[in-house]
Amino acid sequence: MPARPAAAERARRIREERAAQRGRLLPQQQRAEEKRARRTAQRSAQVSARQARKARKAAVRAARPGDRRFRVRRRVALTLLVLVLLAALGVGSWLLLTRSGLADVETVEVTGTLTVSRDAVLDAAAVETGGPLAEVDTKAAAERVAQLPGVGSVQVSRGWPHTVEIAVVERTAVALARTPQGITLVDATGVAYQKAPEVPPALPMLGFGAVGPDDPSTRAALTVLQALPADLRGQVTTIDVDNAATEPTVRLGLGERQVLFGSTDRADRKVAVLVPLLTQEGSVYDVSSPELPTVTR
Repeated sequence: MPARPAAAERARRIREERAAQRGRLLPQQQRAEEKRARRTAQRSAQVSARQARKARKAAVRAARPGDRRFRVRRRVALTLLVLVLLAALGVGSWLLLTRSGLADVETVEVTGTLTVSRDAVLDAAAVETGGPLAEVDTKAAAERVAQLPGVGSVQVSRGWPHTVEIAVVERTAVALARTPQGITLVDATGVAYQKAPEVPPALPMLGFGAVGPDDPSTRAALTVLQALPADLRGQVTTIDVDNAATEPTVRLGLGERQVLFGSTDRADRKVAVLVPLLTQEGSVYDVSSPELPTVTR
């Protein structure tokens, strides 16, 4: 019998402890709810403030309908002012360079000439010293120099503050041709540009007339010549071309030997066959069909 009051007493204590725990938790929950409420109120206030600022800006813009036009006119005025300042600066710089004497031509430099006369280049360029460097017509000077025989290309530029620079690239002869003016040097583009010296250089003689960059025979001959290795190219004494009106076929003279090269098609393959073929004794070497080369003794 005494056990029941003890059990009841324990149950009572348990209930009281739980009630006390609930009492302690309740203020914490209340504080958390209060914090959430404050944060919500702050966010609402911030949103309201932003909306109010937007409304005030809209009201200001609505109250000044000409403000956009004012900004446009201001940008246009600033742009015009900048353009005027730039123009004034450009005019001032031009006057400084052309009228002050601070940037006049004092020297004309020529580079790249070996066979072409330097004096001929200066005469053709016709650039006078003492005048404003800014007023030198470099394009016209280059065009005049380019007309000289032996000049392949030329560049004329200003070397501030007092120099005109003329850079010449001369033509390089790769063959000879017989023309009404006599034996003439021919460059890699097919231009017969200058009479050869009294003792011509050891270059192949083109055995056909009308040599020129647009001539089919000239193009075929020079294409084959450039395809040869340097040591074999140095052995070529003559180049003849047959069937120029249809399909140019090339014949090379190597002293007492002759090479029937054929057309310019598969030139590299034909050269690869020709080089070892020339080690054999013979007088005529036919590589016009590189798959079936022949040697005639």
